[in-house]
Amino acid sequence: MLPIPSDHRFTMRLRVTDGMIARFFDCTMHRVYATFALVEHAEYAARMAIRAFLEPHEDALGTAVRMEHLAPTPVGWIVEITATVTVVEGRRIVCAIVATSRNGEIARGEIEQRVVDRERLDAMLASLDDDGSAGA
Repeated sequence: MLPIPSDHRFTMRLRVTDGMIARFFDCTMHRVYATFALVEHAEYAARMAIRAFLEPHEDALGTAVRMEHLAPTPVGWIVEITATVTVVEGRRIVCAIVATSRNGEIARGEIEQRVVDRERLDAMLASLDDDGSAGA
């Protein structure tokens, strides 16, 4: 992995759509930005914050998510998510996440990733059985 500059960040903007609303299976709970969509977008932002620093033989895996979803955001509103690298300890990387809308901060938290060797990861994934357990 290449050195990551202190406080390196990635920011993305998106418009909340019907595909991002709070629902369970086919039941809509609320027509606002769902926590599951927020976490997906936060993980993407964290990945993009480190992507340019990964060597060709490396990949990264999400290993932990800590997120506070503080305020609702209706369909049609714009959300801005910023991932800032705060910790680099060997292969462990932590990004602070801040998400805002026109009304201010809507979420904050952290995404943790681990840099792994792509070949080893591919071999491990190939060894999984259909039931999800490691093969013998």
